[in-house]
Amino acid sequence: MTATLAPRVTIEEYYELRLYEMLPGRLPGFLPLMEETAIPQFAVHGIPRPLAIWEGHAGPMAPLYAYLIRWRSLDERMARWNAFYADPLWSERMGANFASGPRLRRTHVLILRPSHTWASLVDPAVTGPQSGIHELAFHNLDNDNPARGHDAIAQTDLPFLQARGGHVLGTFMTWYGGGMNQAITVTSWKDAESWRAASVALKSDPGITRLHDASRTRRGTTLVQGSDVHLLRPLPGWEPAANFGRV
Repeated sequence: MTATLAPRVTIEEYYELRLYEMLPGRLPGFLPLMEETAIPQFAVHGIPRPLAIWEGHAGPMAPLYAYLIRWRSLDERMARWNAFYADPLWSERMGANFASGPRLRRTHVLILRPSHTWASLVDPAVTGPQSGIHELAFHNLDNDNPARGHDAIAQTDLPFLQARGGHVLGTFMTWYGGGMNQAITVTSWKDAESWRAASVALKSDPGITRLHDASRTRRGTTLVQGSDVHLLRPLPGWEPAANFGRV
């Protein structure tokens, strides 16, 4: 008997999130290396233009430099980065930039896939570049039910925040490179006070609390088991498009 195999899965959309934890006071000197050498060399070696570049000063990784790139395939990604890192211009410029001492505490490279919840959160009324303050949140999910954790965030927390002025730029799942079975969300806000007021309201809302308590009672644990939050500001000229430009 010949076994019937499941159809091959073709994945055509990856996102690479790169996070650079900077040493105190060393971020300003790092920016020229990225702006004057790295980003122009991306174009030379076929690396897609970042969808957004951020600077972060609040959160567990602050101070932080971060950017997001969209890829069609991981094979393409490997080939493009190999060419970039083999370029002697990059090695020369990076060496000169770091000559005064180390700048980075740690670098994180995460490969993400779009969450199945993203499309349900698109607000067609929001258009154009998204400035202001952006919240990058890493949500730790129940390992046995990550898909339901994504649903819980998309059906409770994010609509609550949208109703209070937040725009969901994107929702992702970790593919590799970071904590597995995490949901990653990026939301934009007019300013820090708007984000703060909505976040406080979310944590104290009795309806949201009842939903989380009910989940804990049914399952013995919550679907979302804590979140790490980073507040970022896009660099001038690098504000992301609404919905990260995803159609």
